[in-house]
Amino acid sequence: MNKQTEELLDSLLKEIKTPELFHSVSDQLFKRGIQALLKAEMDVHLGNTKGQASIDGNIRNGYSEKTLITSEGEMTIQVPRDRQGKFDPVIIPKHKTMSQKIEDVMMGLYAKGMSTTDIVDFIQSTYGVEYSSTQVSLITNKLLEDIKEWQSRPLQSIYPIIWIDAIHYKIRQDGKVVSKAALIVLGIDLEGKQDILALHIIKNESSIAWAMILNDLIMRGVEDIFILCSDNLTGIQHAVESVLPQSVHQICIVHQIRNSLKHVSYKDRKKIIADMKKIYQADNPEQAKMALQYFTSEWSGKYKQAVNSWHHNWEALIAFLDFPAEIRKLIYTTNIIESFNASLRKYTRNKKIFPNDDSALKSIYLAAQEIKPKWNKSRFNWPKIYNQLYLYFENRIK
Repeated sequence: MNKQTEELLDSLLKEIKTPELFHSVSDQLFKRGIQALLKAEMDVHLGNTKGQASIDGNIRNGYSEKTLITSEGEMTIQVPRDRQGKFDPVIIPKHKTMSQKIEDVMMGLYAKGMSTTDIVDFIQSTYGVEYSSTQVSLITNKLLEDIKEWQSRPLQSIYPIIWIDAIHYKIRQDGKVVSKAALIVLGIDLEGKQDILALHIIKNESSIAWAMILNDLIMRGVEDIFILCSDNLTGIQHAVESVLPQSVHQICIVHQIRNSLKHVSYKDRKKIIADMKKIYQADNPEQAKMALQYFTSEWSGKYKQAVNSWHHNWEALIAFLDFPAEIRKLIYTTNIIESFNASLRKYTRNKKIFPNDDSALKSIYLAAQEIKPKWNKSRFNWPKIYNQLYLYFENRIK
């Protein structure tokens, strides 16, 4: 603080004798400070000060009133206007009030997993504005219309590759706590840009549920998907066969290995992993088939269930071996969507139990928007991958 500022404050404080006068002066300083900044912004916007000639014909055009909600209550300020209506102040953007700013803060806190009670306490201590838990819920409920619109938005006609997965959450229903699945679809378009295509909450994973999700993509404009990658989700294989029979279905190799090892003795794990590695690291499907035969002869007597799972899922497990290395690396696991899901869990882990489906959907959607910059991007080395895809799906790329 410089000397001139200190002297100015000292002279002002000498005149303040009561708490009431202090609050009144504080409010007026805030109000006049905001309006002075607005006028300065208008000067910069027009390129002149009041009374000077206009540069491009745009001039000042009076004021409009805006109500702010501050820690001391409501305050009306005068916001300058320009004739062309182009002035959008930075300090208080158009169509934004302090209450809207608080609501934005609420949404951010909700996205990070804060309870409505904690949000009420935070807003009270930070802004001095009182909200109830019910009011916070009503404000966040405004999201539901946005979510419905987002869920039904039109999609592109072709997605060369999509990944699908499910995250399970505890949600109250009919007085009981049940486990429900948040079904998520992440896709890459022909320009290599990633996007979350679908997000829905269902009670049970099944072929019918997954078929509904895939049919929803088609209803929203998707005409073709070249490769669909997933874990061995309940019912997924039947859903893909019935809704997208032309799509290549790749089951995540990492998940297959994990599932195979569930009932394997610790002392055998190193050897059985080495034998499984010979299967998925084969140069082509023929070599993989030979490795599977060895794997079967070596372990079917001891770990029949693990071996049978490879035979049962065989076509979907080795689908990636038909493609060049760059495409193989992209599709043989579900790491892309797993990374997205891991980020989601960081935001939603504080919510041990959601009161209903809408509450869960709001939290997941807001969390997805928070981490959007990390996943809504173009894939590395996409031009080369695209050209390889073109060789394999030339007759299906428009």
